Amino acid sequence: MNFAAAMGEQEEAHEVQQAAELMPVGPVLSLEAVKPQFSEYLAQVQQMKRDAAEVVIIGDDTLKFAVALGGQAKKIVKVLDAKKKEVTAEAGDFVKSVNGFVKMFTDDLGAIELSLKKKIGDYQYKVELERREQERKAKEAAEALQEKLREEAEEANRKAREEAMRKAEEEAKARAASQTEIDAAKAKAEEAARKIEIEAPTVMAPVIPVQQKAVHTETGTSSYQVKTWKAEVMDAEIVPREFCSPDMKKINDAVKMGRRIIDGVRIYEEVSTRFRT
Repeated sequence: MNFAAAMGEQEEAHEVQQAAELMPVGPVLSLEAVKPQFSEYLAQVQQMKRDAAEVVIIGDDTLKFAVALGGQAKKIVKVLDAKKKEVTAEAGDFVKSVNGFVKMFTDDLGAIELSLKKKIGDYQYKVELERREQERKAKEAAEALQEKLREEAEEANRKAREEAMRKAEEEAKARAASQTEIDAAKAKAEEAARKIEIEAPTVMAPVIPVQQKAVHTETGTSSYQVKTWKAEVMDAEIVPREFCSPDMKKINDAVKMGRRIIDGVRIYEEVSTRFRT
């Protein structure tokens, strides 16, 4: 165990803890602490509720009373709205402050995540390119072996035909056959040899397995790759009329549907890494 490194980590953790303890602790917002500021309106509003429920307009006096009561209700609403804004102003500032404080961490964490995604993606893509290269070389080797076996089979068949024709010719001459009979015997022997010709065995190119896409950790976090084909206009002048403007939506739709060649457009595969927790 590296005790020096362990002690260094402990000292760093202690410094972080001290820094956290030195952070000032502000007042905690509480509805109970705010309620007394509105207590003066409680009895007034309750009385107005009773008056509004009991009023019966039967003449000018009761009409004026109802109008005055309604106007008073509206005025108090404005006062309460103003009071509410006054009371919650501190809360708004508090929320902004907390958001700004937390943003310092989330910005760094976001940058960390993007950096790690790029490194993971670059590594995974490198591994995939190496796999494709191995597969390409294996395919070329298999094709070369297949061609070699084919040539060897053809050579063996050619020699077998020639040997069969030679024997047929010797046997015909031994019988003092005419040249026509000799040629017929050779043709028959060649035909018979062709029927039993050997065929070169088929060579199958080995398939290099694709690396497992998902990576799982003991913490429960996993990463996986998502391959997305994308398009980038390189020369708008030669882009086909069907993608005029050029219309990136139409171009991307065509790429998603499998199109891989569009004049004036670079179509490429982008590999991105995503985390699942």
